[in-house]
Amino acid sequence: MVIEIAKPRPIWQILFSTHHTDVALLYIITSIVFLMLGGALALTIRTELLFPGTTIISDPTLFNRIFTVHGTTMLFLWILPFISGVGNYLVPILVKYKDMAYPRLNAVAYWMTVPAAALIWLGWSDTTWMAYPPYSTIRAPGPAADMWIFGLKIAGLSSILGAINFIVTILKCKHPDLPLMRVSPFVWAILISSIMTLAALPTFTAALIMLYTDRLGVSGFFNPEMGGDPIAYQHLFWFTFHPEVYIFLIPAVGMAYELIPKFSRKPIFSYGSAVIAFILLSIIGFASWAHHMLATGLSFTEKTVFMIGTLAAVPMSAMHVFNWMATMWGGRIKFAAPMKFVIGGIMLFFTSGAGGVVNTTLPLDFITHDTYWVVGHFHMMLMGTVSFIFMGFLYYMFPLITGRMYSERLANVHFWFAFIGTTIVFTAMHIVGLYGMPRRVWDYVPDPTIITLNQIASIGAYILGVGMAVFIALLIRDSVKGKPADMKDPFGIGEIYYDYRRREPHH
Repeated sequence: MVIEIAKPRPIWQILFSTHHTDVALLYIITSIVFLMLGGALALTIRTELLFPGTTIISDPTLFNRIFTVHGTTMLFLWILPFISGVGNYLVPILVKYKDMAYPRLNAVAYWMTVPAAALIWLGWSDTTWMAYPPYSTIRAPGPAADMWIFGLKIAGLSSILGAINFIVTILKCKHPDLPLMRVSPFVWAILISSIMTLAALPTFTAALIMLYTDRLGVSGFFNPEMGGDPIAYQHLFWFTFHPEVYIFLIPAVGMAYELIPKFSRKPIFSYGSAVIAFILLSIIGFASWAHHMLATGLSFTEKTVFMIGTLAAVPMSAMHVFNWMATMWGGRIKFAAPMKFVIGGIMLFFTSGAGGVVNTTLPLDFITHDTYWVVGHFHMMLMGTVSFIFMGFLYYMFPLITGRMYSERLANVHFWFAFIGTTIVFTAMHIVGLYGMPRRVWDYVPDPTIITLNQIASIGAYILGVGMAVFIALLIRDSVKGKPADMKDPFGIGEIYYDYRRREPHH
């Protein structure tokens, strides 16, 4: 048994380091902090919606501010930094290189998230995280909306710099004896999502610049009074953010490919199909950007093209799910916390995927568009699938980062509270959407069925919140007092884990 616990280093050494593992640690800690802050805002929203009328928030503008900061935080300050953190930690190791290609640029990309987060949280814009015109251009009060715009521009630039670093590291710095078709599927996931980032984010950057000049009154790109078109913003927005959903999802899929073979004690069923599905899914992400705009007056031909383009994502996603199931089939599965969260994420993936198919079908989309059905679908994907796999992977990396083992008992409590709570809250959102409750509302019709469904959703959110509180308590306690881990095989799965411990000094 190899017991190895590194001596804690002064915090300033980590803060000012450019080594990939230290930058990764900063990303991961930052993302977890904002997961908790964004989650607290979500619980505030669900508490307000317990009853129609005023519950705890008397000002609908304040509700909109909370809604905006919650959505922006969960997307840009939880999911993207966590992907960057795990990618920073593992990609150089998996491609057998000493660090990221541009270590200083890597550190700069992380530190750009700090002013971005500060602008978002100090501004408290009420534009919603989508900032649709004309409200965001004409009536949204400044400087809150301006701070939000600049915060997202800084966060977007950070993502672009990180994407360039990942692409160069993978394609130009990997070991010459390691062919691209032999690298970990997780490396492929980071590569594909980084290429998508470079292709998608400049469009949203341009949209933000146009939005800001509209707010200054020097242009009228989205202002109907000046000959502009608000729908043009939606095209620019969704050309970035529909692919962005796959930028969130694909790294999570790559993490699942890292965990499932190890805890099933079997090789991946089909490596080639996994890579092909990654590539095709990235292309389809761009081919279906108007999937959320079917009710905006597009022609029938345009709607049909985007409907078919979105449905094309189903077989690509099914290829991944089949690969995972075939890998687990007949394996000696070790049901440790990482595997539980991955399996839970796969189960919720079916629910969220089915909801997406409904949103795509033209007759049904007109019923569910801008209702809580869409909110339930979106959250079931990002919280129920992406975040579940992220948390499972964090448990997997826990001994790697700390040299200690977490409490499997507390991790089990976390899993069941999170799984049950997630299922309740977002299933109830789907159903209340079918009853016609619109999204992004501070108040709602006092119909008994809608009241009951909102209360069920809020109870589910509280259950999920308890699970996340256990998660944070576990991370803090066991990173300090956890049992020393056997670093050769901390999970008892017969998988050599020690290779991940390579920590070469930065030169």
